[in-house]
Amino acid sequence: MPTIYLKNGETVQVSVENLEDFLYENHERIEVRRKKLRRPPVDAATVSTSSK
Repeated sequence: MPTIYLKNGETVQVSVENLEDFLYENHERIEVRRKKLRRPPVDAATVSTSSK
């Protein structure tokens, strides 16, 4: 089940079947969170561009 974080600090789990309706009805209450990537950034100087 997807987890939805609300602006009041509450966490809600909604079934996939009801997800679209819940998101539409509660869009102003939903907190937007960004997830950080765990991989390190690619350094352009170390990228190999040689073709074999």
